[in-house]
Amino acid sequence: MLLHILLAAGCIAAVTGDSNILTGANDVIVARGLDGDLYSTPFSVQFGKKDIWLPRSGHVVSMRVNGEMVPLSMTLNSVGHAYFDTRKVVQSNYRFWSALLGVADPSSNQMTDTASADQLEKLPLNNGINNIEYQVTTSSGSIVKTSGNVYLVNSTQKFVISDIDGTITRSNVRGMVLPVLGLSDWKHNGVVKLYSLISEQGYMLIYLSSRAIGQSDNTRDYIYSLREGNYTMPRGPIFLRVDSIFNAFATEVIDGNPEVQKISKLARVRGLFPGNPHYAAYGNKETDITAYKALNIQTQRIYKLDEDSLITTVSSGDVSNFTQHTELVQDNYPNY
Repeated sequence: MLLHILLAAGCIAAVTGDSNILTGANDVIVARGLDGDLYSTPFSVQFGKKDIWLPRSGHVVSMRVNGEMVPLSMTLNSVGHAYFDTRKVVQSNYRFWSALLGVADPSSNQMTDTASADQLEKLPLNNGINNIEYQVTTSSGSIVKTSGNVYLVNSTQKFVISDIDGTITRSNVRGMVLPVLGLSDWKHNGVVKLYSLISEQGYMLIYLSSRAIGQSDNTRDYIYSLREGNYTMPRGPIFLRVDSIFNAFATEVIDGNPEVQKISKLARVRGLFPGNPHYAAYGNKETDITAYKALNIQTQRIYKLDEDSLITTVSSGDVSNFTQHTELVQDNYPNY
């Protein structure tokens, strides 16, 4: 509760060191390249102090895909982030004292969050959405889990990007705080229907936020709980900031430079495809617009929302409401 109060009051500044308290995971996009190999966005996974109080470095992260254990694992570093070890000979046993003294991690060039083509082939992926579960058995015998989704898509898939806080929700701060408090109605009326109709045209939504990765479960639950009549929010990859909740909040609300990580994540998605898969984007801040322009999304397909649920087309300055914008879905998002 104290954390919620501090968040609401805007009293949290960025902190240094290991402040990763919560556990969570980003979704992953996998696509097959023109060379026939599989490529993916990072496997961003964090196990926080709340769930593993022991020093975390060296803990093995096993994986299940669609309920099936797979012959692939990751390892936790000293701040609880999972990585693939690139060394030929890997020390897989957890060593408490090495972890406690901070000498258990390999060098940075021996750790990566990106799976190789061979590693990806070990995953029993189906086209579309696949559930992935990450599990750690600690040296004390407790089992900690977190999960996400892996989206296997073809090389022609087109994406529509949506910021979450201030775009799906009606403000950045309340959008970050109210869902954590169990209040899920602080959204733009009409956004669920709009995104659902866009999805029906064949486009996949990417949900992007500066929220901390430890809020991934709450964020997924919030996004997919939204409904308007018979319309539900379409499934799509959710990418959060790989950082502590303290630093994530500071970046979004205090420092005001969240576009850096957003550009980085979207660039990794673009790198999986022969052309630019980013077709259109919705945001509410100038930093969102900056990020979308940096990804070479055409400005006539970049839309900025305000708290009154008005949608401005960046290229022309034309303003519409959700009803008017929804009526143009088939024109703005032709089948491909």
